[in-house]
Amino acid sequence: MSRLLLSRALRAACAAVVLAAGPAAAADTCAAGADLAVSAADPAPVADGGSTLLHPVVTNAGGTATAVPFTLYVHLPPGVVGSGTSSGATCSTLPFGHTVACAVPAGLAPGASVTAEVRISVASGMDPEVLDGTVEAELPDDPTPGNNSRTFRITIV
Repeated sequence: MSRLLLSRALRAACAAVVLAAGPAAAADTCAAGADLAVSAADPAPVADGGSTLLHPVVTNAGGTATAVPFTLYVHLPPGVVGSGTSSGATCSTLPFGHTVACAVPAGLAPGASVTAEVRISVASGMDPEVLDGTVEAELPDDPTPGNNSRTFRITIV
């Protein structure tokens, strides 16, 4: 489903809830929707040719459960590849290994979180340095998209 169609479907669903709840609920019902917030602490330093773990977390900081599935992405820099797992999502590594995508089903409750475990593997022959990666979550109509991504640092020793 395209983002435009998904956005229209979400607005229509919200309008139906408002109509059923009455005018008193109209002010906050749609505005208090699901709001994803992403966090990711830097992983432990990793040796040339070694691996380490990243544990990105997505929390629903909004007032309602997520109405649609969303995706958590971990973007890795060149020379670094990843693979992921999660008990609350289905993770896969995209071609070339520089992005891990975790599909989270609809229904993440307010205050609830999903944590992924992403194994980060560094290519052999890399010099000691610090590289940046990004974790981001995509949810159509998220009211606060500014908290949907976070940069993390990979320290190669």
